[in-house]
Amino acid sequence: MKNKIIYYILFGIITFCIIYIVYSNNLFKIGKSSKQNDNQASKMSIQRKIGEEQEKEEKEENNNTEENNEQNIEDKDKIPAEMGGYNVLGRLVIEKVNISKNILSVSNKESLKVSAVKLYGPNINEIGNFCICGHNWKNMLKGVLELEVGDTFYLIDRKTLNKVNYEIYDIYTCMPKDLKCLNQNTEGKRETTIITCNPGGITRLIIKAKEI
Repeated sequence: MKNKIIYYILFGIITFCIIYIVYSNNLFKIGKSSKQNDNQASKMSIQRKIGEEQEKEEKEENNNTEENNEQNIEDKDKIPAEMGGYNVLGRLVIEKVNISKNILSVSNKESLKVSAVKLYGPNINEIGNFCICGHNWKNMLKGVLELEVGDTFYLIDRKTLNKVNYEIYDIYTCMPKDLKCLNQNTEGKRETTIITCNPGGITRLIIKAKEI
C-alpha cells in the first residue's frame, strides 16, 4: 500500500513537472513572438515615420526649388521702374557667374556707378544689336571675365516682361576707340553686346551674343 502511495506521489510530481515545463515553453514562445511582433511593429512605425519625414523634406525641397525657379524667372515682376534716379529698361541675368543687374536707360559716369547701362542700339530684346556697358567691379560685371563662347544669359524687358535667351558666339579685346562692336547689321536678328573693361582699364572686353 505504501509503495502505491509513493508511486502515485512520484507520478504526480513528474506529471506536474512535465506540465510546468511545457506550459513555460509555450509562454516563452508566446512572449518571444509577442516581442518580435512588437519589434516588427516598432520597426514599421519607425520606417513609416522616416518615410513621412523624407516625403516632407522632398516636398519642401521641391517647393523651395519651385520658389527659386520662380524667383529666377519671375523676378521680372520685381524689376523697379527707376534706380538711382534713372529709368530701368530691364534686367541682365547671367546665371553661370551669378550676375543679375538692372539695365539703366542712360549711360554716363554717374549711372555707371549705379548699375549696367544701355550704351547703344534698339530697345531691349528688339531686332538689332542691344549694347550693354558696365564697370569691371565685383558688384557689377566683373564676373563676365569668366564667360566663354557657348555660355548663355537672358534679358528681361521690364515693360513687356518679355524674356529672351542669348548665346555667346564671340569674345575679344579691343581699344576704347574701336567701336565696331556697336554695329547694327544683325541680318534681322536679335543680338546683345556686353562691354566692360579688362583688368587695368586700358582695353575693353567685348562679348557678342545672339538669340537662341
